[in-house]
Amino acid sequence: MSHPKALLFDLGGVIVRWVGLEELAKISGLNRDGVVARFANSPTFNAYEVGECGDNEFTNMLIADFNLQLSAAEAKELWNSWVQKSYIGTKQMLIELRSRYTLACLSNTNALHWGHLPTHIIPEKYFDFCFASHLIRAAKPNPKSYQIAIEEMDLNPSDIWFFDDTEINVEAARSIGMSAHHVDRELGVIPTLKTLGLLH
Repeated sequence: MSHPKALLFDLGGVIVRWVGLEELAKISGLNRDGVVARFANSPTFNAYEVGECGDNEFTNMLIADFNLQLSAAEAKELWNSWVQKSYIGTKQMLIELRSRYTLACLSNTNALHWGHLPTHIIPEKYFDFCFASHLIRAAKPNPKSYQIAIEEMDLNPSDIWFFDDTEINVEAARSIGMSAHHVDRELGVIPTLKTLGLLH
């Protein structure tokens, strides 16, 4: 396997902890896959993830779809609280890797989470390129989201190693020629990087 020129990371479940699906499962009585399916089937959520609807419209959907007995302000606060700290050692790991590789993030995210993220990590401080779905108007696993990153970094897909905790996103990256690797969201990306020989 050839060495990469760039490392492209998902954020939630890879760099920072994202527990929203599990927490919504507890609230709703659904399992995690059921929560994922509810979001996947929500036109409002899908629009929100690519910057095509506002915070208030999304929050109203969240309250209604998951029967949250909360005000809009409380629902926004709860939504943000599920984006949590980076995995132990991750920031130092990014600093180390950035001395050897181009680093980028490609995250399915939204205006609320992107605004809250600097509470835990400032993306621009650790990544050379930041691709947030609501800003680039494309979300994984849509090939367009990967192509935007490839073109902006001006690299061949084979030069990029991609890391994500969602298998369908990993498969989509592989389908366009990236070397893509599944991350255990319980552990974050460091064990995967060590297995691949990128960290010691």
